[in-house]
Amino acid sequence: MIIKTSAIKILTSIAVALSLSAVSYAQDAGLIWDGVYSIDQASRGETVYSETCVSCHGQDLGGNSNSPGLVGMGFMFLWEGRTLGEFFEKIRSDMPTDRPGQLTQQNYLDVLAYILLKNAFPSRTEELSSNLDILNEITISSK
Repeated sequence: MIIKTSAIKILTSIAVALSLSAVSYAQDAGLIWDGVYSIDQASRGETVYSETCVSCHGQDLGGNSNSPGLVGMGFMFLWEGRTLGEFFEKIRSDMPTDRPGQLTQQNYLDVLAYILLKNAFPSRTEELSSNLDILNEITISSK
């Protein structure tokens, strides 16, 4: 009986520790509507976007017959319910189409921040994390 009680106490302690670390991890990731990127990062992203993305996705990020829009309903249709990690991996592996994967990781993150800004997601003082585990915890969602 003493062993059983001790085992229950140990398992309870482990469960509490795991749930607290999960809460802490979720808070680090944040919600997309709490702000997940900085204005400075989005500004750098606008520069990269203008140099490498505008020819296909347009100045207004609206896309064209060959490239999807990156703002508004078109963007949300494709990405709502998916994570920033998925979106980041998609643009990092497939964009720009004439030389996929050739930008720096920071450039891709900055462009992602710019796209979030143009979709009216709020900013914060800290930059968007490059940690894919954190990006995978942030779901793209309507308000």
